[in-house]
Amino acid sequence: MSERDEYLAGGLAAVTCAGCGVTVLAKKDSPMHTSVQWSRRAVEECVEFAAWRALGKPTALAPGCGRLLETINRTADPNRLDAPAAARP
Repeated sequence: MSERDEYLAGGLAAVTCAGCGVTVLAKKDSPMHTSVQWSRRAVEECVEFAAWRALGKPTALAPGCGRLLETINRTADPNRLDAPAAARP
């Protein structure tokens, strides 16, 4: 894997939102830093993004999905969604 590919995709794991069931690729680089890669399907099926669309707002301006972030933070442990060892509390 090239350095660029490692930076963009290294450490990503599939995470399914406990709120609506969409699946994204995500990683925790530290307790405060989360990277999420959304697929078109996930954006279309996310309940929180649907609320943005219903208001006529573009989902690209949404701060993210709170339910998904909660799922990622619950999942971020050494056995499931890896965060670098030095960043773990």
